[in-house]
Amino acid sequence: MWSICLEMAPYLLLGFLFSGIISVFIDDSMVYKQIGQKKFSSVLKSTLMGIPLPLCSCGVIPVAATLKDYGASKGATTSFLVSTPQTGLDSIFLTYGMLGPVFAIFRPVAAFISGLFCGLIVNVVDEEEHIHHTSNNKIKKNDSSFMERITSGLKYGFLTLPEDIVVPLFQGLVIAACIGFFVPPDFIASYVSANALLEYFVMLIVSLPLYVCATASIPIALVLYSKGISAGAIFIFLMAGPATNASSIAIIGNIMGKKILYIYMVLIACSAVFFGVVFDLFFEINDNVLSQHNHQHIHDNAIYIFFTALFGVIMANAYYSKLRKNISDTEISGSYNSNHAESLDLVVKGMTCSHCKESVESSIKSIDLNAETSIDLSSGKVKIKGLNLDELAIKEKIEDRGFTVES
Repeated sequence: MWSICLEMAPYLLLGFLFSGIISVFIDDSMVYKQIGQKKFSSVLKSTLMGIPLPLCSCGVIPVAATLKDYGASKGATTSFLVSTPQTGLDSIFLTYGMLGPVFAIFRPVAAFISGLFCGLIVNVVDEEEHIHHTSNNKIKKNDSSFMERITSGLKYGFLTLPEDIVVPLFQGLVIAACIGFFVPPDFIASYVSANALLEYFVMLIVSLPLYVCATASIPIALVLYSKGISAGAIFIFLMAGPATNASSIAIIGNIMGKKILYIYMVLIACSAVFFGVVFDLFFEINDNVLSQHNHQHIHDNAIYIFFTALFGVIMANAYYSKLRKNISDTEISGSYNSNHAESLDLVVKGMTCSHCKESVESSIKSIDLNAETSIDLSSGKVKIKGLNLDELAIKEKIEDRGFTVES
């Protein structure tokens, strides 16, 4: 784990920095305003805007649900769901540092092509008439000064984003370290590499239900490659793993409908296998470029050790902050003041990150701007205080964002 962290820390820190800065210029409100009608330009914008955003396969769900709520077509929403979790500036920098420039370039290119393709196909097969409308939700304008926006971006890059990925990233590091330490060289490859199609199929079956973010998938991919898995099969894992997981699949079905969900899954699977095959053909032509990627001997390099220590501090702070928020939310939920006339207690299933929490809060505020809300992310408990609360409308609005609601 220490060796992996030494390689990844500088690039991930650089990715955090650029992700924070880009969050200032490409935020949710900008995305909502640009994507609307059921046409090619909306799908193209949705795909392009999704590629640099550092959203994982769970964080992208509430944003995509809000897109649809703001009047985006199913095609534009699908293209955002496909392209966004595959990449992000943080994962692109890390891909370059650990897997080399070819992977780093090919990954966003594949995300763009697959997002565009899937969005256009969904628009073609979607038989429902799409009526573009302006949502009643008011889009916030950022009137902050330049320095305030930069500060907000740095806070997002080094505090909010690490909070969202700290758990899956740690899990990915543990999995990668265990595979690297316990699995003998070429052990995996000896069972599946004899048949390329079997190798692709196995990697696809493993990737589709697995929850792994674009960043956490990289150390696992690197270790799998070192064990003899082909570059194309690795790319299938890098593409299909972040784009889908068992929990997000159910939520996408709620947002888009069962028909679009099945089409979405088939398109993801076909796209991943297609780009995996293309990638293997590419490496055959270019004589195993990946194996020639030079990983420096950095164990005694003071700069890398410093960056790794800094990375450890940031991630430890992120986990502590995440834990503290969960405890604080639980305490607030249990001791909320009862000065208001009405109280509504709900359990919202499907929340996994800060983006999910913000999506539920904005759903409630869109129904009752003055409602006071307390959300315990770990348990899914939501306590709402307000006057003349419309329980049915609040439930419907939250469910429109892809979550399941219980009283």
